[in-house]
Amino acid sequence: MFEQDIDVVSVALPVPLRKTFEYAYLKSSNSASNPLKSLTKGTRVLVPFGRQTLVGVVLECKQESDHPIEKLKAIKAVIDDQVTLPGDICQLLDWAATYYQHPIGEVYATAIPTLLRSSKAISEQAPQVLNKTTQLPALSDINKNASQLKRLAEALADKVLSKPELKQAEIKSTTIKRFIDEGWAQWQPLTPSQPLVQQSQLDDGLALNPEQAIAVAAINNVSQFQCFLLDGITGSGKTEVYLQTIAKRLLQQQQVMVLVPEIGLTPQTIKRFEQRFNVPIALWHSGMTDKQRFESWYQCLTGEAKILIATRSGVFVPFANLGLIVIDEEHDASFKQQEGFKYHCRSLALYRAAKGNIPVILGSATPSLETLNNALSGKYHHLLLRQRATGAVLPEMKLVDLNRCQQQTGLGQPLIDALKQQLALGKQVMLFINRRGFAPVLMCEECHWMTDCHRCSGFMTYHKGSDLLICHHCGNQHRTIKQCMSCGSTRIVPVGQGTEQIQQSLTELFPEYPVVRLDRDSTAKKGEFEALLNQIQKGEPQVIVGTQMIAKGHHFPNVTLVGIVDVDGSLFSSDFRAAEKLSQLVVQVAGRAGRGSDKGSVWLQSKFPEHPVIQDLLNNQYEDFAKFALSERKMLQLPPYSHQVLLKAESTDESAGGMWLQGLLPHLQGFENLMCLGPMPAPMNKKAGKYRYLLQLQCQSRGYLHKVVDWLIENLDNLQNNNKIRWSIDVDPYELN
Repeated sequence: MFEQDIDVVSVALPVPLRKTFEYAYLKSSNSASNPLKSLTKGTRVLVPFGRQTLVGVVLECKQESDHPIEKLKAIKAVIDDQVTLPGDICQLLDWAATYYQHPIGEVYATAIPTLLRSSKAISEQAPQVLNKTTQLPALSDINKNASQLKRLAEALADKVLSKPELKQAEIKSTTIKRFIDEGWAQWQPLTPSQPLVQQSQLDDGLALNPEQAIAVAAINNVSQFQCFLLDGITGSGKTEVYLQTIAKRLLQQQQVMVLVPEIGLTPQTIKRFEQRFNVPIALWHSGMTDKQRFESWYQCLTGEAKILIATRSGVFVPFANLGLIVIDEEHDASFKQQEGFKYHCRSLALYRAAKGNIPVILGSATPSLETLNNALSGKYHHLLLRQRATGAVLPEMKLVDLNRCQQQTGLGQPLIDALKQQLALGKQVMLFINRRGFAPVLMCEECHWMTDCHRCSGFMTYHKGSDLLICHHCGNQHRTIKQCMSCGSTRIVPVGQGTEQIQQSLTELFPEYPVVRLDRDSTAKKGEFEALLNQIQKGEPQVIVGTQMIAKGHHFPNVTLVGIVDVDGSLFSSDFRAAEKLSQLVVQVAGRAGRGSDKGSVWLQSKFPEHPVIQDLLNNQYEDFAKFALSERKMLQLPPYSHQVLLKAESTDESAGGMWLQGLLPHLQGFENLMCLGPMPAPMNKKAGKYRYLLQLQCQSRGYLHKVVDWLIENLDNLQNNNKIRWSIDVDPYELN
């Protein structure tokens, strides 16, 4: 075999190794029966890897290798006749792997739909239609008693039929199989269509107030990359700005990506989009099946879908002609992936928009301090919406001092009286507590033993409805105990409140009104979340209890009172972002009140009413808090005025992780202008049976910090080699846990 008959192919494989792998591609395999397929970057290939056969992605084709070419294993097959990941997606993934310091094979695997992580070609997975063949007999030749056969033959006479159309026509699968076996019909890939969007497909938008009109005009006047921060108070009509800017892109025959933080926001978002735009809209979130996600991916790739509404990982979906990216609630923590490949969706979207030379809109009532700093410094175009679109006024903030009033199951009497008053007026009320379950812990009244998790440094949450104790950190669960595991006493009582307990208490307090609970447990079954939302949207008097699911994005015009049951948990956190997160959460929850014609009120319950953050929330706007917090961060040289990387070490040995990081410290302290904080135990030291330690690196120069991390990874095996340690790197960490 001559060397010129061989291409050396660099392949990214879904393995946790920070390298690519070289394979040989035999050009001599090209023949009439086995035509040579293109090996462009982004093509999927089937390759041997040890005893396995893996699906990888081609990164590079070259003529030379650092290894003897005759020792390279050969590629088994080229899976697709087309590129799986287009050039712009490959560019995004290459940058993401470098910036977030993650193995490139796992980064590429993240961008590939689950159905394409097998050896099946895209054409096999793509939507198919049933088409007649020349062998289809005439209707007169089909037995007149074979009604199913005649129906399918008639349907196929002048058109092809998709699987949904066949199902709608109630054609049995046995009938279809008969047609295939007889050679009367055959499955073939559906040719993707890219119909032009017409003005008649788009409904006219709502009348804009001056602030909205300025924002729409500013965005629509830009055709190249520009980042806009749409900084609007809750209820200011940010969604209408999105819709009117999206309409222009659709008429320019471009596609639009809309990123939302949670699955819970997609039903109402898609409903509003479908009401305005009679165009194909695709969805992308973890609640969909693998088949559904592939269909959305394929529709965006081929240009059939004009709008994609997606959660975090939708940022990797390829488009035929992407013209705008919208990130709603850009501050939300769920845009940061916390496990495995730890990327931030917002950063990737900004990079993708910059390389694609298209505008991007970041929308929020409570922008993250990093985004706000970029806007205030002129890096982003800052668009302000300070009036509610409906003319409604902002709700009044009120404080319940839990030290000075009677309480019933964690609810102060002034709040209970206010709830009773609003319900009597025919209004809806909402209570927010960011803890699901009945109680955070069960405690023995004799010896004060508590239901701790043996796999974590935390407690098991009591779920009364399912009679289970569940650890919300590792998923460990078992039946509720009836006796103390320490002293044997049966005096076991719940401590603290969760959504289940609040729901039970409110049902007892207000038996004449329905109490609706919205959390991950009550909406676990398919369709339950939409059903509960529809119940609320009817506007009938009721009490709504929920977690972060109800905190943002929802429009409940008949809600006039919002109560935040517990704000104290975040006041004394070691996380420097705790005050920012609390302020954002309170403002977002408060924004659900008074969105209709009646003025709303927001009640904060606290045992620390004099705390500066509580007073700031009561007396000032989020904008005032953010500017003060930015000045404080600047003084302390915290992000966004510096940059951080978090090294994490995990081990089943209680002290091994800390000692491993301690061994790296002398090597890192030799770098100038680099601050090393730690090693220190993680706030939750033990999780899922692993002890976790952290070493935080901080530097004012992002580039310099990345060079330090590059050097560390390159030399890590020589500095600290311990197979019992599982280590990871989190670039721009959002939380320590």
